[in-house]
Amino acid sequence: MVKTFGTIPENIPGNPTPFTLHIPDEALNELRQLIKLSPIGPKTWWNQDMTGQFGVSRPWLTEAKETWLSDFNWRKHEEFINSFPNFKIPIADHEAGSVDIHFAALFSKKKNAMPIIFLHGYPGSFLEFLPMMQLLTEKYTPETLPYHVIVPSLPDYGLSGGASENVEMTLDQAARIMNQLMVDLGFGSGYIAQGGDLGSMLTRIISVQYDACKAFHVNMLVLNPDQAPGSMADLTLDEREHLERTNKWRETGFAYALEHGTRPSTIGLVISSSPLALLAWIGEKHLEWSDPRGPISLDTILSMVTFYWFTSTFPRALYHAELVKNVLAGKSHPISLEKPMGYSLFPYDLVLVPHAWAKETYPNLVLFKTHSAGGHFGGLEQPRAFLEDVEEFVEKVRGTFE
Repeated sequence: MVKTFGTIPENIPGNPTPFTLHIPDEALNELRQLIKLSPIGPKTWWNQDMTGQFGVSRPWLTEAKETWLSDFNWRKHEEFINSFPNFKIPIADHEAGSVDIHFAALFSKKKNAMPIIFLHGYPGSFLEFLPMMQLLTEKYTPETLPYHVIVPSLPDYGLSGGASENVEMTLDQAARIMNQLMVDLGFGSGYIAQGGDLGSMLTRIISVQYDACKAFHVNMLVLNPDQAPGSMADLTLDEREHLERTNKWRETGFAYALEHGTRPSTIGLVISSSPLALLAWIGEKHLEWSDPRGPISLDTILSMVTFYWFTSTFPRALYHAELVKNVLAGKSHPISLEKPMGYSLFPYDLVLVPHAWAKETYPNLVLFKTHSAGGHFGGLEQPRAFLEDVEEFVEKVRGTFE
């Protein structure tokens, strides 16, 4: 039973309580009615294109709507979520007030278990890491699990709350709250942080600002403006092709981020007005940002969108717009050059740093893994390879904790 991994370590500072997700039947029925009544726009020259160059196609959205209404089973996904230990815990923050944080967890009964926090990004959620957690429960028992696995919903995402005061959530606040979560769970003496997308940026902040974070691993890496890239001559043919895709995405796929960064109120209200609008907006990202040779299934996309809808995630979670402002302003983003660092490169990620450049830029890069498959959602698309990287990284940095 997966629930046997839910034994909380004794004498911890915080007070987590078990949580079970249940969406009322009335809410499910209302969602179904909203989907049914949501119109799909007329055919245009752009929306008949199936290549994705103009975004989601009308045929895809039509099929997805029909599948959402006829075949999709939310209760199946809800049961899978609840098969893992889930908790909520209030986190006190001097700016945000008391923030109710949700997290899924696999707690070990080993005294020397390594605490690891996994931080998701946009348009993701803690659901991205459930396949990895399932692999861990198949590989270990609570007595043999070498890690305490903590998988939170980021502040203002999913089942977590946001600032209780009338203040804007910021990256620094979110990072501080995630660090405090680990402290309140009794891991203040040392833990590893892992993240992708927004989670990778929060991981970078945590690596610089909090001593409790002893090492960090990311599956998305962006050079700062003051970190000049190396020579193209140092790159393999595959790496050059990867960079070409990155440059193309920056030219053609960044419009959503500009909207988030400059008009978060408008886009939040627009996308919240219809479940079909939400499906088109973030479904596009699951399609475009994943490896096209092994795309994320429609059922998985629908589960992600349904979860966003029931938790009102989208309009709350746009504080990643701060990243856009920093990019436009050419600001650097914190990242530790002293703490041990690991980097997993999945070839269809949005942005990446080739091996030669990463090795030159980050002196304490102790693990670099290039994969032949996978995209932006590494833990979701390639959970086994993702987990293997994390486990190898943990073994390389264990000495940091001694």
